[in-house]
Amino acid sequence: MDRATFEAELARDGFEAAGVKTLEPHCHNDAHAHDFEVRAMVIEGEITLTYDGKTETCRPGDVLTMAKGCEHTEDVGADGLKFVVGRKY
Repeated sequence: MDRATFEAELARDGFEAAGVKTLEPHCHNDAHAHDFEVRAMVIEGEITLTYDGKTETCRPGDVLTMAKGCEHTEDVGADGLKFVVGRKY
């Protein structure tokens, strides 16, 4: 998916665009949850999420979703991470 299409779908589906975010190479975020639903698209790098007993790695062009309150960990790859994210409260 391309960024323009992704951002149009965020707006269509009621997500607030939170812009482009970055995370440093090898960043690890311990288990946590958000008080909003997340939809994100990876632009550069990769991230591995662990939640609900499964592990998912997302790379450029991949779209990920996370339900409000879903506890998860985040592990960023060697090249860091750049992503577009939307939030729905």
